[in-house]
Amino acid sequence: MKALVVVDYQVDFVNGALGFEGAELLEPVIVEKIEKTRAEGGKIIFTLDTHYENYLETAEGKKLPVPHCIDGSDGHKLFGKVAQCVDMRTDIVIKKRAFGSTDLAVILKKFAWSFAGW
Repeated sequence: MKALVVVDYQVDFVNGALGFEGAELLEPVIVEKIEKTRAEGGKIIFTLDTHYENYLETAEGKKLPVPHCIDGSDGHKLFGKVAQCVDMRTDIVIKKRAFGSTDLAVILKKFAWSFAGW
């Protein structure tokens, strides 16, 4: 079985605080990959870059002083049709507080082990 990890495809990275021209063009490709993986019985994992109201006081906020992906804000949400693809019964959604995610690593390790018969 395979897994698809959709990394931080959030409003603030598409057309919000840190968005960029053309980011919205990724949406149909991501949706297609989600649908294909799901149809093949694969697991879908979504990550959300997650910050809080004190973002500008954090180490990252001091280096990148652009508030973004504040938990509970519209910018924190997954973008467009990708957001509509989330199935809370079967998918995994990880709120990560840094570029790397130890939570994601642990989940992927468990996922790999479970299908390797360990």
